[in-house]
Amino acid sequence: MSGKHAGRLRLWFSQPAFGPQDVPPLLIWGAVVAVVVIVPFFAGPWVLSTVRDALVMGILALSYDLLWGRAGVLTLGHTTFLGLGAYGFAVTTVQFGLAPAMGLAAGVLCAAAVAAVIGYFLLFAGVRLHFFAIISLAVLIVAQQLAVSWQSVTGGDTGILGIPGLSFGLGGHTFDLGGPRASWYTVAIFLLAATGLVWLACRSRCGKVLDAIAANEWRAKACGYDTSFHLLLVFIVSAALAAIAGALMAACSGVVAPDVFSPVLATEVILWVAIGGRGRTGGPVIAAVVLTLLRQTVSSYSTDGWPLILGGLFLGCVLFMPNGLRLHGLVEFARRVARMPWNRPPVHRAGDAQEER
Repeated sequence: MSGKHAGRLRLWFSQPAFGPQDVPPLLIWGAVVAVVVIVPFFAGPWVLSTVRDALVMGILALSYDLLWGRAGVLTLGHTTFLGLGAYGFAVTTVQFGLAPAMGLAAGVLCAAAVAAVIGYFLLFAGVRLHFFAIISLAVLIVAQQLAVSWQSVTGGDTGILGIPGLSFGLGGHTFDLGGPRASWYTVAIFLLAATGLVWLACRSRCGKVLDAIAANEWRAKACGYDTSFHLLLVFIVSAALAAIAGALMAACSGVVAPDVFSPVLATEVILWVAIGGRGRTGGPVIAAVVLTLLRQTVSSYSTDGWPLILGGLFLGCVLFMPNGLRLHGLVEFARRVARMPWNRPPVHRAGDAQEER
């Protein structure tokens, strides 16, 4: 890379001076690090595995918040890249017998390549808003059908079984990260690192440009920014993050099936970001972890109850908390509930008062 391009890259990602508004996120991030380190010493293997799977969904929510929350690009098929990452890891490790690190790289590169091709032809052609969302849903359905029909590679409806856990070699020694505690730390480190990097990127000039594009793309384009290129870049990065979540999910569970491309899961991702608050880096992650644990709890009692709860949460978020679960959002929610017809005092008319007399 030439000195000119290196200087331009440093300018785009240079960090402004830290201020009082940056103290709460840093304190929360530090507190989460402490919790991540301490939890394995008090929780059992089943609890660690359950929460670990929820943390993987937190990475998926973070990737979608970067795309929709920051850049304003709404998609209905973001889990396409989750599935590509999972199947890329599974095919590389099981079908070709390569190391898990190669499987992780293959899954990320596959998702990034697909995002680059789709994003280039759509974003540079001016496809935006609901048109982009519908096409992304069509891509998700096509990917699901390929996973079912391409049995020689994907295993068909059964999927791919016996996927090895995460491990890496260093100095002739192999470190196994497939155990409950090791996999917990691995997933948590990925999530904390991704959250920190996304937060720093959003503080930089690049993040400010994404905010400007989300607010008014035509105005940002008039200011001289190549909005299609910026949207393509964030689309590829979000796809890579989703693929990392998919590869971790496949490595932790040991199996991947076509239901990873489920449109229901794609709807849940939108709900996570909506409840956590668009553009709030930690909010969607917390919402994803909490709602994933809630889904697992509800599904253990009834398999039909979660879609009803999911629909109710979606309607409640749209009607009462359009900006996510924030303090002023809760206050506004209380005010709207107080204005409901059944909470209003009865209106007495003059004629009614005369009849009572």
